[in-house]
This record gives sequence, C-alpha cells and structure tokens, in this order.
Amino acid sequence: MNNKEIERKFLVNESEIPFDLVNMPYQDIVQGYMTSTENDLSFRVRNVLYRNKNGEPIGEEWFQTIKSKGTKVRDEYEIRLLREQFSKLWRLCDRTSVHKLRYDPPCEVGRMDLDCFKNDLRGLWLVEVEFDSLDECDSFMPPKWFGKEVTEDVRYSNLQLALNGIPKD
Repeated sequence: MNNKEIERKFLVNESEIPFDLVNMPYQDIVQGYMTSTENDLSFRVRNVLYRNKNGEPIGEEWFQTIKSKGTKVRDEYEIRLLREQFSKLWRLCDRTSVHKLRYDPPCEVGRMDLDCFKNDLRGLWLVEVEFDSLDECDSFMPPKWFGKEVTEDVRYSNLQLALNGIPKD
C-alpha cells in the first residue's frame, strides 16, 4: 500500500512553546537508519516507548519504515515489527541513530509532532505538521511560536541529523 507523507517542518525555540510539556504524555523514540546517502530510499527502524505525563511507561511499539527521497511530499511505507525483529535490524544502524522525545500538542489543521532531540542533538527542537492534502499543506499558516521553516532543508531530515549532527547555519 502506497502512503504519501505530506508535511512541513519548522525549528522551534524551547522558550516559545505555548504548552506545558511537563503535564503532557509523550513518546520516547530511538530510531536508526540502514541506508546510504546514494540510495533513493531511506530505511528506518524505530522503537517507541509511550510514557504518561509522569514519565511512566504505558506501552511500547517497534516499526520499520521505508521513505522515498523528498521534502514536503514523499512516499512512506511502514510496518509494525516484533521486538526480536527490531533488535536484529537495530544492529545495522551503526552510528546512524537519533533519540528524541515527541509530544503531540493540539493542532487545528493536520497533526503536529513536537520533537526534543537528545544526546549529540541536544538543544534542537523541531515541529512537523502532517497534512491530508497538498492544498491543506500549502495553505497552512504557522503559529507565531514556530521558528524558521526548514521543510526544504534536507540537513534537518532525521537521517541527515543522524549522519551529520545539527547544521551550522
């Protein structure tokens, strides 16, 4: 089944976030890449640990995702994995991984993912808004707390962040 991912991505200044993240459930995500930069597809495995607002685990899932090249619109194929399958594939993600906390604040249009990166990417905050259509995407007016749009800047893809770290603008 072919799925289209339609999204826009923005930098965020943590002090501008208008939500109380302390009282919000979140996802603790580690994801790694099994791909080369010459490939037209990126292959990712992801472990999602769901946490309640107190940080206590409330569930866990594992996924494999294949994405085509692109920025605003690209093909995306995702399947659920068993823990054992994830563990075997994770070994192929040698030094190409990211760790982030993901919050899902309310959004009037589409679905919003607010990511706080950890480890070598600490301090980087990105917000992605996913849409059902390109028209909806193109007409979206970002709220004032969103920073610079980086949708078309491939340096802010999770794969490039895993490979190269935070871009030096």
